Amino acid sequence: MKVHVKHTLKTETSAAFKLCTEQKAQESLYQQLGGTDQRIKREGRAPKIKLMITRRMPANPPAALRKLVPASNDVSHTEAWSADGEGYSADINVEIKGVPVRIVGTKSLQPTRGGCSVEWNFEVSSAIPLLGSVIAGFAGEEIARSLEREFKILQKMI
Repeated sequence: MKVHVKHTLKTETSAAFKLCTEQKAQESLYQQLGGTDQRIKREGRAPKIKLMITRRMPANPPAALRKLVPASNDVSHTEAWSADGEGYSADINVEIKGVPVRIVGTKSLQPTRGGCSVEWNFEVSSAIPLLGSVIAGFAGEEIARSLEREFKILQKMI
């Protein structure tokens, strides 16, 4: 399943990049996104920054998936940021412990008239026979909802 979300932020690309990569901003963002036991580790210097984020997130899987997807999940992901033209982009890998799903994607910040665009692209897949597409669909929908919440929080943080 492909997940694509794109919005415009009314701020300069460099300011959006700071929000997306600075330790305190990320701690605030993930506290607002919910979950528990958030841990954020930041390495590197701009524009090459690596974030490693772990947290425990609630899930409400459909009945068909409850044996495969627990009600609470340990989620970890990495964001490897670098310069990308006049903006920045990150390669993202997400792991949900114990859930048979593969999630990889990108996040991009590019200048636009009046601000910058923030764009996420993810590929969500599962190799489980028969239920794989249902698992990937559920995970993809959860990611899309989370990205919409993240965008709204970023808007407030500007």
